[in-house]
Amino acid sequence: MKTFRSIILIICLVAGCGLQTQATERADSVNCFDRATSTPVFRIVHAGVPVIIGGLAAYGANGNLKDAAAAGNYAKRYDTQYEDYLQYAPGVALLALKIGGMESRSSWSRMIVSDAFSAALTIGVAEGLKRSVGEVRPDGEDNRSFPSGHTAISYMLATMLHKEYGCRSLWISLGGYAVATATAASRMVHNRHWASDIVVGAGIGVLMTEVGYYLADLIFKERGLSDWVYTDPLDRWRRPSFLSTDLAMSFPLTQYSLPGGLVKPTVGVNAGLQGAYFFNPYVGAGGSAAMAVLPIEYNGVLSQEPMNVVRFMAGAYFSYPVFSQLRLGAKATAGYMYYGGCQLSDAKIGGRSTAGMEVGVSASLLTAETFGFRLFCDYGLGGSYVAGQDGAARYVAVGGSASIYF
Repeated sequence: MKTFRSIILIICLVAGCGLQTQATERADSVNCFDRATSTPVFRIVHAGVPVIIGGLAAYGANGNLKDAAAAGNYAKRYDTQYEDYLQYAPGVALLALKIGGMESRSSWSRMIVSDAFSAALTIGVAEGLKRSVGEVRPDGEDNRSFPSGHTAISYMLATMLHKEYGCRSLWISLGGYAVATATAASRMVHNRHWASDIVVGAGIGVLMTEVGYYLADLIFKERGLSDWVYTDPLDRWRRPSFLSTDLAMSFPLTQYSLPGGLVKPTVGVNAGLQGAYFFNPYVGAGGSAAMAVLPIEYNGVLSQEPMNVVRFMAGAYFSYPVFSQLRLGAKATAGYMYYGGCQLSDAKIGGRSTAGMEVGVSASLLTAETFGFRLFCDYGLGGSYVAGQDGAARYVAVGGSASIYF
């Protein structure tokens, strides 16, 4: 039930915006939706808040695993965690570009104030929640699991990079968010966080950076702002070819019985890249490459390592431009899946290849002609990850992405 509540919550959020607006026949006309999405409040909350809501909706989904961890049944702890350094890569890129002389959105003074506000808010909110919630990590090291500080910082720095250089090159924005997504997935690979910690951390990083830049804009107004900041009008009927970095919660819907007990994958994180080329405003072809990290509960006990699932899918993509800034989409894809080996106490699962398929729906909100954020819900299935047992392994992935349009 919690899985479907999360899906319904996000779908209702998108549908609620659409029901309050009216479609127009002209692409350049101003309507209620365009006016609403142009307000400062909407620009601040449109990306971060839906992600945070999704993470909070799934906060209790790993209840049994958290109980097992609290009882001392901890997952394996990793000594080497490269994400300790990877999280800062978007910030290093931002400084390198600025020092190298590439003009950004803001002057040095305006950027420093914007980023200082953003960092103070992100760290303050993340640390405050860690202290007040006190959630035990999967590896049992401490009770500072919720939310993920690494993910919050990495998405904060990626959003700073996007704010300053996204108008110069959307590939810079995509690269920053790709690094942030890799950081988030690594925190689950290394058993440092639950899925809800990762998703909420990403939302906090994006939201607090938007707030930080808004506060700096109030102080500086037009001072220190480059005159080339992207202001081209949005074209409702353009071909929505895109490339995106995706971060989602993956909800397994299938479990298997072994002689030693029940194998039950639980809520994990799904991260990857996705793209499609559209032949017209409505129909295109594309694919995705993603990895899901799924904690495994075996006979009521958390396994020492998660199961990693790699997916490569390709197929048809569909889109409809409801308004100049809002597009509804769908896809139907098929391809290859690989279940990584996962050693349980007295058995091993995974280590298998299989065919798979995936269908999904999405809602994309463009914040510029070539950049936007997307919410999606995918349903997929593949072969069994337990040798000798039939029955498709099914899952639902609910999440968001940062997308460039070309």
